[in-house]
Amino acid sequence: MSFDIHVHPWTRSFMKRNGPIMKACGFFKLGVETLPTSTAQLIEEMDECGVAKAVILGQDTHATPNPKFSNYTLKNDDVASIAGASHDRLIAFAGIDPNAGPDALRELRRAVKELGCRGLKIHSSANSVYPNDERKMGRIYEFCQERGVPILFHTGTTGLGDCDVKYSKPEFLDEVCQRYPDLKVVMAHFGWPWADVTLAVALRNPNVFIDVSGWRPRYLPPGIIPYLNGILQERFLFGTDYPMLRQTEWMADFDRSLRPKLKAAVVERLLRRNAERLLSD
Repeated sequence: MSFDIHVHPWTRSFMKRNGPIMKACGFFKLGVETLPTSTAQLIEEMDECGVAKAVILGQDTHATPNPKFSNYTLKNDDVASIAGASHDRLIAFAGIDPNAGPDALRELRRAVKELGCRGLKIHSSANSVYPNDERKMGRIYEFCQERGVPILFHTGTTGLGDCDVKYSKPEFLDEVCQRYPDLKVVMAHFGWPWADVTLAVALRNPNVFIDVSGWRPRYLPPGIIPYLNGILQERFLFGTDYPMLRQTEWMADFDRSLRPKLKAAVVERLLRRNAERLLSD
């Protein structure tokens, strides 16, 4: 059984209201008719391919000046409610808008302490915020480091339209991790096209994890495989980027193209054990 660390609990109706998401559907060549109609469909697909648990990601752009993201927010109450109704199959990560000033930290505290969110998702490009902006992010990092709350960052390019990739370069997270050495960080999508930088950040910051979401296994850059199979094998995480990639197709592709290249112990770490360690107290 496996553990998907990167799932968006989006439905077709929510996605159709969001121009940047619909541009991402074009990037992934997804027809509207293929998009999930309900969050219950997520659990059905997990059952179909043996995914035991998944992290569902919140998102918050309510204070972001970019008007293209005015409909992008998923309220933490809703994400927590979806997780709560899943019989422990789904784990909620909160979303906050760093542009909201002190309200961002207040909402994070509420999401963790009252709603039971286990982590935080930051999409720097959607929020137009550099992750090393200490003025906007410092108090958030202090709280997460103190409480052991992992932060999953979008890193690298994005299929989303109407936002700037410059905010999501992985090099910024090296500065963050050096300043907050006990902060648990997940660098999503291995920071492509700056995968080498992502690997370098992970090598010198032991609390950095890397997820492989957003890519079919057959297309993972060959340069990351030796690290996945070797020195960083305890810090790679399985993720799909659902619904942009569906779990059934990801797992089928993994079995055909990537599993034969990996040691058996590495497969177990990638698919489940590393995520469990990330979320352990």
